[in-house]
Amino acid sequence: MGMGLNGPSRLSWTTLIAIMLLCGSWACAKPPVIKPSVPQPQAGAVHFTVLAPGAKQVVLVGSFNGWAKGVTPMKIVDGSSVWSVDVPLTKGEHTFMYVIDGIRWMTPPHAEDFVTDGFGQTNGVVIVR
Repeated sequence: MGMGLNGPSRLSWTTLIAIMLLCGSWACAKPPVIKPSVPQPQAGAVHFTVLAPGAKQVVLVGSFNGWAKGVTPMKIVDGSSVWSVDVPLTKGEHTFMYVIDGIRWMTPPHAEDFVTDGFGQTNGVVIVR
């Protein structure tokens, strides 16, 4: 009969407990873990990811964009330290690196292959089939 002077009815207690359990499970749920990986082909593009904690800016540079720092900026993924970008690439092999905060050239930690560039750096290789 609803709430009277004696407190909530059985139905109200059941509903209250169900709501508390649902809210508790949502509070304990962990967000999905975002991990950088080898560049992944997607519909019409390749998905690049890199872990760069504390970076203010990350750009993808490579043979496909003339190694220009301002052409392919990456975006941070949901407040994590992972940065990503999707790039349309033609079939073939493409070399690439990441530039952190405009000054630090970073060898990709994840790539299908690696090659030295003749300037003392190691470039990642992505193969588009």
